Amino acid sequence: MGVSSGYGRIASELSNNLVKRGYHIMGASLSYDGLLPVVYDGEPLPYNVASLQGKPNWPDLVMALTGAYQPDVIFVIQDAPYSGIVRSMPLDWSRIAFVMLSPVDGAPIHPDWVSTAQQSDALLTISEFGVNAWADAGVQAGLARPGINPNKFYKIPVEGRAKIREALGIAPDAFVLGVAAQNQGRKSIPQMMKAFFDFAKDKPASRLLLDMDEVSPAGWDLPSLCKQFGWDVGKIIFRSDAVKRGVTELRDRFNVLDAHSVLAFREGFGLPILEAMACGVVSIAQDWCAGTEVLKDGRGILIPPVEYFMPSTWGGALDKLPNIEVMTQKLQWLYDNPGERYAMAQRGMDYARSCSWSIAVDNTVIAIEKALARKKPIEVTTAPLPTSAIMKIIEPVAQSPDGMAHQVALVEAS
Repeated sequence: MGVSSGYGRIASELSNNLVKRGYHIMGASLSYDGLLPVVYDGEPLPYNVASLQGKPNWPDLVMALTGAYQPDVIFVIQDAPYSGIVRSMPLDWSRIAFVMLSPVDGAPIHPDWVSTAQQSDALLTISEFGVNAWADAGVQAGLARPGINPNKFYKIPVEGRAKIREALGIAPDAFVLGVAAQNQGRKSIPQMMKAFFDFAKDKPASRLLLDMDEVSPAGWDLPSLCKQFGWDVGKIIFRSDAVKRGVTELRDRFNVLDAHSVLAFREGFGLPILEAMACGVVSIAQDWCAGTEVLKDGRGILIPPVEYFMPSTWGGALDKLPNIEVMTQKLQWLYDNPGERYAMAQRGMDYARSCSWSIAVDNTVIAIEKALARKKPIEVTTAPLPTSAIMKIIEPVAQSPDGMAHQVALVEAS
């Protein structure tokens, strides 16, 4: 919750909207250190969030939080292994409804994760690919497809776009490819960099905007990659460079792009793909997992995988590698055909604006209510009166403040 990643935005959007619909939330976040009030889009969240970041005993803290708060529902918005940890806690699951929202960024799904889903009272995922993958594993999942906030992600007029490019030192006619993603091993960042530099050999003004950390323990040292492979790091604008130049909004960074790409060996949805589309930018994804459903029907460009795959270290789901030669060719096609690029961008923007968070929240509410309905109702029993009891009905002699007379039953035991 309150995390700038795509999945953090999904968690925050759903939770904030659930509050608007009358749910009371106590949050707990693995990504919140507790040092500052947690916010989303610069606004404080409308609920409290317990800090679990960096705490190896976080399951014990969740247990304590559950005991103190006594929730009706525990809703885990995280990868399936975290749901498994929570569901294995010795809580009263006959009373507490368990709902899990888990992305599926590859298939087949690990058997242990399937077992956790089977123990849930309701299951949600974020893509049609995920719904189908869960179905193949014998589990029914609801769809909470991410949406975009049209007041946050939109196309900026030409004059505004030119000013942002000037602030970033980008020539007005330069072709700019952007990649908004986490610097993590699941993303095909080196492959996207190679495709760009192969495309940009004869285009000195072109730029690559990498909206990510330059160095990541979960991914790559990107400046070192440039040095190792002879790529011109001077063509790269990192997110930190953009922020230093005053371009702090992700929307503004999207708007300077001519194309946007998130290729990944596996992908659960790729929210930045949709957000870039909402800003009028052609997006590129691999024709595998959720990328296919977002960019099909001419809404963007799909890069086919090469004839190679291997089980990943994340649950054994299949990793596929994108065909980088095709991506280089597609970048050249976008460069050579601006009219086609604009038309594709318009189709993508129309689609992105049809993806509403309210639909995802509707389906989330359905899942929560379904989960609650599966819980045992609280049984209230009344002991029968002894046979020797004598009940006397006394007609009232006074009226209550509402002007109505009420009978009072008195019970006496003989």
